[in-house]
Amino acid sequence: MIESAQWTIALAVAVLIGVAGTLYFRLVVMRRDETEAGLAALAAMSWREFIHLVLDALGQRGYSRVLNHEAPSGDNDYTLERDGKHFLLSCKHGSAFVLSSAQVTELANEIRLTSAAGGILATQGRISAEARPTAAMQRIELLDGPSLWPELRDLIDPQQRAMILAGVVRKARQRTLLSWLLALVAGIAVFLLLPTPAPVAAPAPAATHEAAAAAEAAAKAAAATSIAAPAPDDAAALEKQRNDVAEAISTLPMVDRAVWSTQSTLQVFLLDTRVDAIPQICPLLLHYDALAPSRVQLTPPPGSSERTRFKQCRSY
Repeated sequence: MIESAQWTIALAVAVLIGVAGTLYFRLVVMRRDETEAGLAALAAMSWREFIHLVLDALGQRGYSRVLNHEAPSGDNDYTLERDGKHFLLSCKHGSAFVLSSAQVTELANEIRLTSAAGGILATQGRISAEARPTAAMQRIELLDGPSLWPELRDLIDPQQRAMILAGVVRKARQRTLLSWLLALVAGIAVFLLLPTPAPVAAPAPAATHEAAAAAEAAAKAAAATSIAAPAPDDAAALEKQRNDVAEAISTLPMVDRAVWSTQSTLQVFLLDTRVDAIPQICPLLLHYDALAPSRVQLTPPPGSSERTRFKQCRSY
């Protein structure tokens, strides 16, 4: 039972670690890996390929191109229209690019010059912290790598997208397997480190009130109806009386066994200390005059907090 509880705890720890690792690598790390791989693929594209993907993604939002001054080597702005209003689009190509407040201010100036309603500043790279408040005040939407990839992922070449996903899934499987191996090791470690409780001694069968009362009544009846046996003349007869008394006391419900440790001391090993054994032991001893003054040593059961007691049914 104890070992089963240890295995249950160890198994619970292993499953918890394995499931947590699986969810983390599948839901968090896998998405991050896909974004990194996708941005690397976008950075490897030419300027023309990248800007056409951005324009197609914005077209799904309802933007349409008004002017298209494409230049193979530059980051020219594009004028878009939506709901009768004009917006300026500026793209910075390259995953290492960091948009700062300077680029935001530059686009804001062009928005004022063209009387546009707002602007969009996109890059595969990152956006610095100081650029965001400036963009919010200038009605400019900022799109960095993590926010740009979800809009472009379904627009790239399907074969290229499949290759990106295959690499991401392979990494996720490897990391998931490692998390379950770690979970297995952790479960075994928990099982080995859990303290093993000392086995608890099975409680001695408690004598019922009815059995105790019946034994006490039988002992009293035997004492009342029997004449005390006189002291025997020889040692053999006295030894027989000792054996008879020990056997009789051993049959009591709260007694395990009774043995004579010395000629005048009867050691009684108890099964249950909740019932006083002396009222049932003494009538059996008092039946023999030679044994009546004997000392009775009451030894509690193993593991009991009770102390050994000495009683005497009749003094000399």
